[in-house]
Amino acid sequence: MTMKKSIRIGRAPLHPDTTPKTPCEEALSCTKPWDTLEETATPGVRYCSDCRKNVFWVDTSEQVRAAALLDRCVAIADDSAHSRSGEHKITANSAPMPRHLATVTLLVHDYDEAIRFFTEALRFELVEDTPRGPGKRWVVVSPGRNAGATLLLAKAVTDEQAASIGKQAGGRVFLFLHTADFQSDYQHMASHGVRFLEAPRHEPHGTVAVFLDLCGNRWDLLQPSDA
Repeated sequence: MTMKKSIRIGRAPLHPDTTPKTPCEEALSCTKPWDTLEETATPGVRYCSDCRKNVFWVDTSEQVRAAALLDRCVAIADDSAHSRSGEHKITANSAPMPRHLATVTLLVHDYDEAIRFFTEALRFELVEDTPRGPGKRWVVVSPGRNAGATLLLAKAVTDEQAASIGKQAGGRVFLFLHTADFQSDYQHMASHGVRFLEAPRHEPHGTVAVFLDLCGNRWDLLQPSDA
């Protein structure tokens, strides 16, 4: 069986005068092998009780670089191409890969209420739902596989965050949901209680209607003309 090791990408050494709180904090890499980490409900994600962080399984250099941007601990195979070949050595300073917008944060009142809205009314997929400490979860939804950016459903925890729920774009349309079948999505969403602010209209760029999500943010449901 291929053994896995957990590593933290781009972690800086502690200041010499700082006393490490955990073995993981003292080391530049997570000290626990993958098989000793606690399993979570999400495949490919385990929990390190020492550093109190989730460890994410990765297979490619691009996934490692993405993890570095999020300060995530990751696990890779000891005998992977990354460790066998010096030509493909992974470092935090490797040449940049092609980029894309990956995730947008959406402030919500309640995790489960938001999950139900997006998976039932909007027919999104629940990509990840991982505990992140007392009262916190990492909840990600997506319109579908390989559908571009995902949404991070973040529960507001401060008065400032709570005041921004439903107002993240200041009253303008905040997000644009593209579809290849406007009528099907429009009818499904309306039947599940989604509030549309207008009747569908036909514009040069496509068929569109503005709707509100469960928090009051404005979205465009849009079928582009070339779809």
